[in-house]
Amino acid sequence: MKGKNMRHFEYKDLGTNSHKFWEISLNANKVLVKYGRIGIQNPAENEKSFATKDQAKKYCEKKIREKTSKGYVEN
Repeated sequence: MKGKNMRHFEYKDLGTNSHKFWEISLNANKVLVKYGRIGIQNPAENEKSFATKDQAKKYCEKKIREKTSKGYVEN
């Protein structure tokens, strides 16, 4: 599910040695989230299906707000 519907965010905090990424992709009524430490080979993945594309889009927007409020920056 890569392409224009995929957004990539990173969180870096040198004080706590935290280098994480978080990606979210929207494809029709499905949302795929990948996350983990930057540079790992097999990141964790979660896929969630919704009844409508609009519900999936709203879920994406909510999750993006949550991540950016925690300090994640879009790349």
